[in-house]
Amino acid sequence: MTTTIIVKEKVVIPDPRADWPEHIRLSEDSALWSKLLTLAHQRSPQLARILEGFRTEGTKIVKLKNESFGLRPVIRPAGSINPEEGWRDEADYKRYAKKYLAPWHETLVELLEELRKAAEAGNEEERQIALEI
Repeated sequence: MTTTIIVKEKVVIPDPRADWPEHIRLSEDSALWSKLLTLAHQRSPQLARILEGFRTEGTKIVKLKNESFGLRPVIRPAGSINPEEGWRDEADYKRYAKKYLAPWHETLVELLEELRKAAEAGNEEERQIALEI
């Protein structure tokens, strides 16, 4: 009798803007995006692709007043026609969010909570390492 062992590969999805030019990269939340996309991919590759599109268009992960995370659009500067600089305007973002993110609302809230917990755990690990040094 032969035993087959199947090992799931751990997929890590990089921030789709990670290799963009610095002035439009949005690097301050790049690690959070990689983690969010990876978590989303584990639940639904379709949701991960939708989120990749929102990130590519120009969406940031921000910390809200209640300490959880939320998604916010980057609006391109007035007069800019360069789509790499962000969403055309708030209404443009809201229109796409309603169409593509709203059906995933509950899952997205859960993923953002997982992201918050992971970020807090990472910060705690960093503090512990700093204390040990």
